[in-house]
Amino acid sequence: MQKIGRNEKCPCGSGKKYKHCHGSPNEPPKLTPGMIDAQIRKLAPKNKCLAPTPISHECSKGTINAHTVSRSGSLGVIERDGHVYSYKLSVSGLAKTHGKLLPTLVGWREASTFPGFCSAHDKKLFAPLEDRPFTGSKEQCFLLAYRSVARELYTKHASSLQNNYRTFQASDNSLMQDFVVLFNKGVELGMRDSIDHKEKYDEILMSRKWDSVRAVLFELDGIFPIQCAGGFFPETDVAGKKIQSLGREDVRLDAMTIISFAAGGKSYICFCWLEDSDVSCEAFMHTLARLPEDSLVPILGALIMQLSENCHFSPSWYEALPHEGKEWIRVQAHAGVPNIFTGQSFAPPPIHYAGIDYFKGVSIASIKRVS
Repeated sequence: MQKIGRNEKCPCGSGKKYKHCHGSPNEPPKLTPGMIDAQIRKLAPKNKCLAPTPISHECSKGTINAHTVSRSGSLGVIERDGHVYSYKLSVSGLAKTHGKLLPTLVGWREASTFPGFCSAHDKKLFAPLEDRPFTGSKEQCFLLAYRSVARELYTKHASSLQNNYRTFQASDNSLMQDFVVLFNKGVELGMRDSIDHKEKYDEILMSRKWDSVRAVLFELDGIFPIQCAGGFFPETDVAGKKIQSLGREDVRLDAMTIISFAAGGKSYICFCWLEDSDVSCEAFMHTLARLPEDSLVPILGALIMQLSENCHFSPSWYEALPHEGKEWIRVQAHAGVPNIFTGQSFAPPPIHYAGIDYFKGVSIASIKRVS
C-alpha cells in the first residue's frame, strides 16, 4: 500500500484528513460498521453498460438495475407479497447477526440486480431469452451465462477497488494482514481471468456462433425454491476432488456458470461454459453425471448455495424449514469463506448432502447436454 499524504482523506472513510484521523498521534476514532459500509459504497465501480465494446455506441443513457435472475419468469414464481429471501451483504448486517450470513426479505424488484447494462442493451441482448418460450437452445443457455459472467466481472471489479481499504483496515493486526494480502491477490487474479472470459463471451455474442458453447441442462418436475445466477472457477468437483488450482499467475483458469431459473411452470438448473474451459468443466460435470438421479436435487441445492451469494429463496419454503434446515443453509453460504485459522471451508463437499430432505416434491425430470 502506498504512503498516505497527511492532507489526504483518511482511507478509513471518516471524511477527515489523515493527519486528523488515523495519522494523528492521538488515538484514532473507532470505525462503526455503518462507516465501513459507507466507504465501501463510495468505492463502488462507476456505472457502465457491459455490452460488448463494438455496440457501445448504441447505449441508452445511464445504466439500470438489471436482473441476473429473471424477475417475472423466475423470481415471480417464488415471491410472496412481492418479496423473496436474499442475501444483503454489509458489515452492519454481519455485525447484527454476529458474523452469520443470513438471508432477509427483500423486494423482488430489487433482488438479483446490478447496474450492469443500459436499458437498450438489457432489452435487446436478452430478447431471445426473455421474449421467447424457453427451449433450451445453445443461444438461450449462452445468454443465461452471459448475464452471470457480466455480474461476476462487476463484483470482482468492485472488490478490486477495495483492496487498499482492506489493507489499511488490517494494518494493526498481523494475522489479518497475511489473510488480506492473500485475499487481495486472489481478487486481482480473479479480475484478470474474469476480464478474459468476458471478452470471449463478447466475441461469441457479436458473432452469434454458438459452436464453442457448452451447456448441461437439468430439468426439474416442479418449482425449485432457490433461484440463482453465478459464475465460478471450478476448483473441486462435487465430491471434493481437486480439478484445477486457483491462485496461479501463470495459468488462466477455466470458468463456468450455474443458473437456477424457472420457465413454463418448471425449474431448470443450467451449467454453461466455453470450449476453452473444457478440461476442468467436463471433469466437474462428469462427477455429477455419475451420481444417482434421486440424490441430485439436494446436491445441486447445496452446490448452488456454496458457489454464489446471488441466491434467492421462496419465503414459503424458507420459513417452513426447521431450525436445522435454516442452519444447513447458513453453513452452505459460508462454504466459500475459508476459516483463517484452519484454511478449510466451513462446509463439506455437496455430495455429502445427498440424503438431505429439504426439497420434497421436486425431482429430476431429465438431464440434457445441449447441442
